[in-house]
Amino acid sequence: MKKVIFMFCLALGFSACALDQRGVNPNQTQAANSDVVVQKVDKDDVRNIIREEKMLTNDTSTDNDLTFTAVGEGIAPLNTVSVGQALALAKRAAITDAYRQLASKLYGVRVNGKDTVKDAMLKSSTITAQVNGLIKNASVVDQDFKDGLYRVNVELKIDADKWKELFAY
Repeated sequence: MKKVIFMFCLALGFSACALDQRGVNPNQTQAANSDVVVQKVDKDDVRNIIREEKMLTNDTSTDNDLTFTAVGEGIAPLNTVSVGQALALAKRAAITDAYRQLASKLYGVRVNGKDTVKDAMLKSSTITAQVNGLIKNASVVDQDFKDGLYRVNVELKIDADKWKELFAY
């Protein structure tokens, strides 16, 4: 008797596994019966949408583009292991300096000043400058390494209407 019940349960288990899964969940049945439409998108259509939405792009150049440039300079440190390391660190410093200059052109510079006066005399004067910004799609157009100074020219192209929308305030 135990064998019969065991065989019955085993057959029931196999038959349950063999059922079609679409019949179990009605939501899956509706999804399987709906038609899927695949549409091919042309690159020119994408470019037109980008142009109409005034998105930032780095591959198309129009008359409506503004170009911002900056020159960054970096000095090779003296305590490097090799000439290659000194060159790489100077280049990194130059690119960072160029990005900082671009950010100051686009976003402006926050300047804070503090003077301390004691007994009618200036005791201390502190001035701090800070730049915060996001630079995207800037490209290095020229680079030069001479006498331990790495110089980088960086260029950023942005649509004039998008620039007015983002930065004109």
